[in-house]
Amino acid sequence: MIRLLNVLAIVGLIGSAVYAYSTKYDTLYQAGQVSKLKTALHKERQAIAVLRAEWQLLTRPDRLQAAVERHLTLEPIGDGHLARLSDLPNRPDRGDEIGRLLASTATPTATPKDKPASARDEPRTTGSVTTRTVSTRPPAVSR
Repeated sequence: MIRLLNVLAIVGLIGSAVYAYSTKYDTLYQAGQVSKLKTALHKERQAIAVLRAEWQLLTRPDRLQAAVERHLTLEPIGDGHLARLSDLPNRPDRGDEIGRLLASTATPTATPKDKPASARDEPRTTGSVTTRTVSTRPPAVSR
């Protein structure tokens, strides 16, 4: 019996050692992956910073002005290019579009006055299944 317990204890020790080492090496592998990702992230941030610097260099106003003068034939805006509000044509009257749509889709419906008397006297249902009575009076106290 004692030998069996010794064998079980040794097997348990070996199993826990294997689990501890596998956990250790898995942790080391994950730490390496995190380190690689941090390095890649740092490189990407540096590349973004370089691209922003290049963009600022390309969009400098003095550089753009020189390119515009060299490649485009623009003339300054004068009074002849501007118009008055009264020079614009009047907007055409569209009418009452919503009213026209309602009139085309409306169908005559029966009003409560048009219903027969027997239909008017029927109780209205709300769709509830059970009836519940609610009393607003406090319960009577018996002596």
